[in-house]
Amino acid sequence: IAKAAARAGFDEIQFDYVRFPSDGPIESAVFPGKTAEPPGWTVTRFVQYASKQLKPLGVRVSVDLFGLSATRDLGVGQVPGRLAKYVDAVYPMVYPSHYNPGEFNLPDPSAVPGRTVSHSLRDFRNALVGRKAMLIPWLEDFSLTSDHRPPEEVQAQIDAVRRHNAKGFLLWNPSGVY
Repeated sequence: IAKAAARAGFDEIQFDYVRFPSDGPIESAVFPGKTAEPPGWTVTRFVQYASKQLKPLGVRVSVDLFGLSATRDLGVGQVPGRLAKYVDAVYPMVYPSHYNPGEFNLPDPSAVPGRTVSHSLRDFRNALVGRKAMLIPWLEDFSLTSDHRPPEEVQAQIDAVRRHNAKGFLLWNPSGVY
């Protein structure tokens, strides 16, 4: 599918949720062909293979990763520094509402979106040292408790991105209202 998209003229193939499952009754899931290979190597091997297939077609290849994947092993196979070796960009989803109380020693990470994004980007910067991949975070332009985040909270996230010299940012709102 990615090759067809590249041939159709898309200039970037962004692998969203490139990971092993993390939700639901995963203990009862059956994975045909499962091996003893650690998830972080399996996901990396896939991304390396996909990049090798797509780069000759002239497209950029990128991955979307969980915002905490650079902070600790989440058990889903996302190892940012390893993946960044094979892609042009890493797009961490640093949505403040998705961090648990106490993360980064913040009582309520969602209440301080700029600080939360800053802490996460610091960890991604450290994980990507020596890699060519651009760091371009997804920011939260929504709220789990209302239709959207106030503009000043979105701006605080953007300011954090700029302080960390990321190569831009993307905004996400599941309702498509920005």
